[in-house]
Amino acid sequence: MPKPINVNPKNYKVKSILFDNGNFSVAISTWKNMSNTLAMRWSGNDKEDRGYPKAFGHPMWFIIHNDLKQPIILALMQDDKNIINKLLDN
Repeated sequence: MPKPINVNPKNYKVKSILFDNGNFSVAISTWKNMSNTLAMRWSGNDKEDRGYPKAFGHPMWFIIHNDLKQPIILALMQDDKNIINKLLDN
């Protein structure tokens, strides 16, 4: 099970992990030429599990459509008031 910050496939770079409960993660990232994309993934159950999504056995992120970014971030903010700091630090 890879740590979310270490899941950086080609053309993708994690800027900040906004949420990580050990099983599921949400990140703000850069993908190709698009900065501040929101992405999520399941981490997996053990060392051998690469989580979901993955491509050819390599862990990947699922990029969320821009129309859904704000509601997801607002929902995360209800439990973690530091989300704004994580977004602004990038």
